[in-house]
Amino acid sequence: MDYIQLPHMDNPVSVFDICQAHRQLESDYNTEGMLWERPSNRRRNSSTSCQLARMRYSSPYGWVDIIGDDPEGDDVRDIYLINVLKWELPMDDEMLAFVQERYTENFLAKFGVVK
Repeated sequence: MDYIQLPHMDNPVSVFDICQAHRQLESDYNTEGMLWERPSNRRRNSSTSCQLARMRYSSPYGWVDIIGDDPEGDDVRDIYLINVLKWELPMDDEMLAFVQERYTENFLAKFGVVK
């Protein structure tokens, strides 16, 4: 399995976790079937799902509960939430509370989120 070091992540993460996080992001935040805030979607004028299909990605583990505490979903959860912060996607009160509890004030300040 391939691992990649992402910005804001302490350890390298699996390519499968990256794909799963982006798949869930597009499902939750799509407009007319596409997550327009994602730079590669705009650049290619292609949805995340189309890009994942070209890569022959299929989810081996199902869906990760983003506002959950399953440690096996931590990397997917962090990738998802960091992108929500980075792209300034809307968060409901429950997600905002979870983000503020999960991350330090210094980390959140990088994204303009304060506790």
